[in-house]
Amino acid sequence: MTERVVILHGRVFLRAEIELITGLHIGGAAGGLEIGGVDKPVIRNARTGQPYIPGSSLKGKLRSLTEKAYGAPQTFSINRDVFVHLPESAEQYRQHRMIAGVFGTLPERRGFRISNPTRLTVRDVQLTSNSVVELSRMRTDLPFTEIKWEAAIDRVTSAAAPRQIERVPAGAVFGPAELIFSVYVGTGEASAEVAGLFDHVVEALGHLEDDYLGGMGSRGNGQVRLRNLAVSARCMTAEGYGKPMAFTELPLAQLADLDRAALKTWLAATFA
Repeated sequence: MTERVVILHGRVFLRAEIELITGLHIGGAAGGLEIGGVDKPVIRNARTGQPYIPGSSLKGKLRSLTEKAYGAPQTFSINRDVFVHLPESAEQYRQHRMIAGVFGTLPERRGFRISNPTRLTVRDVQLTSNSVVELSRMRTDLPFTEIKWEAAIDRVTSAAAPRQIERVPAGAVFGPAELIFSVYVGTGEASAEVAGLFDHVVEALGHLEDDYLGGMGSRGNGQVRLRNLAVSARCMTAEGYGKPMAFTELPLAQLADLDRAALKTWLAATFA
């Protein structure tokens, strides 16, 4: 039996604020049926009542965008309507390593087993304190949120079927979002090569800015912009977990300011 070893060489951290260019709807469960109630409420922090961005929603969107960008086959059915990419062979894993190697996979798929754990962790993202104050002072329809009315129009009779969508208003800021990439290195892998996979996380964030976050993005919701970005790393050393090292001294104003080539060179040297 071949020995399988996975070693943690360190972690890469990306922190950024998420600014809403248009209203954001990430759905939550309705508290109950009420006359005149909102048809599609947003998810809220149970303790504070404030809307937030679940890490699962952000990570799932980044994974979906990466799958589309690289044409990964949708090989696994979560339910009747939802399919995702999970590799079914070593060749498929190598071909689309930027997906399973970054976002994770199931331990075993039809006889093909991957020893590496999920490398990317995405935290829940709360409203910034400034946005909490600003939204509290605004005359919003609901605490921290607005109601957007939509209607489906019958193409023959012009009859309308209105509904209410709850959104976090444009201009609100969530953050800092925190994405943590663990440089787990398996048998036959190189630490610098694994660290280089972090570039696909940055690439996915670029797709996110050009796409949308949350629901109903094709109808105007969920356009976001990343700002005040910071990238750092911590390596395992002979003495243990090392001190944080910053890629740049100051936060970057926008994602476009992040030099991906320079970042890849820095990561390769850091985890050499």
